[in-house]
Amino acid sequence: MRGIEAALHVLTDVSKGRFASESLRRVSNHMTEGDRILASTLIYAVLRRQTLWRKISETFLRHPFDSLSWPTRHALVVGTAGILELKHFSPQVLVSALVDEVKRKGQQNESRIVNAVLHRVEERGHIVMEEIHRSTSFQDKALFGGIPLWVAYQWKDAFGQGEASKLINLFRVRPYASLRVLPQTNIPDLLENLKKNRIYGWPSPLVDYSVRTASFAFPPEIPGFNEGTVTVQSESSMLVAEMVRRLWKEGSILDMCAGRGIKTGQIATLLPSTLIEAWELSKGRSIASKKEMQRLSCARNVTIHQGDSLKMTPRSTPNLVFLDAPCSGSGTWSRHPESKWIFTKEKLEELVLLQEKLLKKAVEIVAQGGIILYSTCSLLRQENEQVIAEILAEDKSLVEMSLPISGRYLRKGRPWGTYIWPQLPWLDGFYMAAILKRTQEG
Repeated sequence: MRGIEAALHVLTDVSKGRFASESLRRVSNHMTEGDRILASTLIYAVLRRQTLWRKISETFLRHPFDSLSWPTRHALVVGTAGILELKHFSPQVLVSALVDEVKRKGQQNESRIVNAVLHRVEERGHIVMEEIHRSTSFQDKALFGGIPLWVAYQWKDAFGQGEASKLINLFRVRPYASLRVLPQTNIPDLLENLKKNRIYGWPSPLVDYSVRTASFAFPPEIPGFNEGTVTVQSESSMLVAEMVRRLWKEGSILDMCAGRGIKTGQIATLLPSTLIEAWELSKGRSIASKKEMQRLSCARNVTIHQGDSLKMTPRSTPNLVFLDAPCSGSGTWSRHPESKWIFTKEKLEELVLLQEKLLKKAVEIVAQGGIILYSTCSLLRQENEQVIAEILAEDKSLVEMSLPISGRYLRKGRPWGTYIWPQLPWLDGFYMAAILKRTQEG
């Protein structure tokens, strides 16, 4: 499969709700290295600013965009993104290949539309794009930055227009992979090993058991991954799990929403003598979590149960509950840009209700004098401060704790919790808040 054909195939999968990375991985085995790079570059160029490319192509389109077939719509946004973003690929070759693909899909008449529109984009698209870039309109800033307008206005209301505009720009920064290593790992030796495999890295100044890279290496191909030495994980995610270690004093830990076990595994390697119970609703993620514990050789002190956290009971009363709640993932949209285009206000409302229920359950099951660490990879206030405010207002035995963390990449919530700002390629947007359940005497 050639790169341009693969890009269109993956975008079709994304329009059906699949993740771009998974779809790309499925087709990459049938591609050369050059075509893999081209496909990946095109796909993420499109998804990062999908509404911008549609807007520009519509400028030169004489038909309603939504009246066209899916192959034609995808060809227009891929072509527009490729022409205006790719620096070392011939526009003529790109347009010709896209026209051929639309013909191959049986859209002979629409292939002429693709050819005409993309040639106009090549001639005048940069002018339209520059006009949008220079605009002082907040709406155009969101369009140019590739953020859904309703989300951009949520940020404007929460952080102010200036900070929201900066945040929109941060989501144009290309993310890179960071690697979590076992605490006892000799990092200079690891870096040398990575270099032999064309992965160039250096120690992170934020997390002393982390390495930054300028790549997107596939995890199983990274030296040390299969042995459990190396785990691909954003530094923000590491910092959240690190908070569990810093807040924990004694007793057991409950991870209420373990997912695939990345943070669970980190906590287990940092606190190897602590008993950890982990819950996960999804059967597939639960299986993946168990495999992750085996890869890290920490299955002995971690017990994983599949089920609904709202209905489960811990084996013993935990002294610390870690609730990494299901959320919009808006803080990770640089890495998973397809997610932002299928996220809706209705979905946000559903998530907030679930988050509140999960946090109330955490309060019920944590020990007196125990701590709850609530976190999301979201930058939406409804999923963060408002959830914390709701629970603190209902239960006067609860009090927010200050987090043992500082740095220029942090933003104080208004007024609850702390944000990790996505201001570096290795940092995603996260939110966390620690709650103490006071004893009856306290």
